Amino acid sequence: MTKEKVKQILNQENIIVKKQYGQNFLLDENVLEKIVDAAEITKEINVVEIGPGLGFLTEHLQRKANRVLCYEIDGQMVEHLHTKAFSNVKLIHDDILNRPLNEDFSAYFDDKPIYVVANLPYYITTAILIKILEETHLVSKMIVMMQTEVAKRLCGKPSTKDYNSLSVLIQYFTKAQLLFQVYPHSFYPEPGVESSVISLTYKDKPEKEAEHLDYFLTFNRAIFAQRRKTLINNILKAYPYPKEKILALLTQLGIDEHIRSEALSVSTIVELANLFYQTFEQNK
Repeated sequence: MTKEKVKQILNQENIIVKKQYGQNFLLDENVLEKIVDAAEITKEINVVEIGPGLGFLTEHLQRKANRVLCYEIDGQMVEHLHTKAFSNVKLIHDDILNRPLNEDFSAYFDDKPIYVVANLPYYITTAILIKILEETHLVSKMIVMMQTEVAKRLCGKPSTKDYNSLSVLIQYFTKAQLLFQVYPHSFYPEPGVESSVISLTYKDKPEKEAEHLDYFLTFNRAIFAQRRKTLINNILKAYPYPKEKILALLTQLGIDEHIRSEALSVSTIVELANLFYQTFEQNK
């Protein structure tokens, strides 16, 4: 697909490219094929696509997959996609952030594994990933494109500038791997940033399991709330726990009281959340 062809489609159907939806259409056939190949999609796989736009990736996905479920917020894009009449594609005209994912998946998909394969809208990439990870356990793999800066955070390691609460969340549930970069000229309109495709493969079981998942998820966000502050100061700001007791628990795990959260491994953060939950919340 060329940029001239995309412009022709937009002009013929009076489609307006909407900046508020972060619409940058991936048109490089080589990149589209690399994404689908990386996902290893077969007719035994169901696929969720978020923000299909003009349907260039959808075209590839529907040929390979059992069924494809697309979430598209833009009514003009939905109208365009309906003209393609894919037999195994269902379109939901809505913001995915408002959707009951388990209900949607159960209504359309059979019991085959579910993959998310998408060029994610960059302005809500993090929100989409958090929603999928926290609200459904039906997805087994994600092959998604996003801004390179965000992709690096997902794969971030402790004691680096890329490591934060999102890194911990992603790496608790999945094995994250940065696959390849995609440059602006592969899109129309061209984005002002570089993009990367990342693989997130769900783990059968975390290395260290959270005793109370909701508490762990909240605790993880809390300890990274202010990056420049120490772990203990972030905990004190988020919870009404006595400082002396917090210090005793850190000592119990061999954690220095002056440490920042970014220095802790995922497993250590889970272990810390479990200990705090047992000490302060379990018997409430």
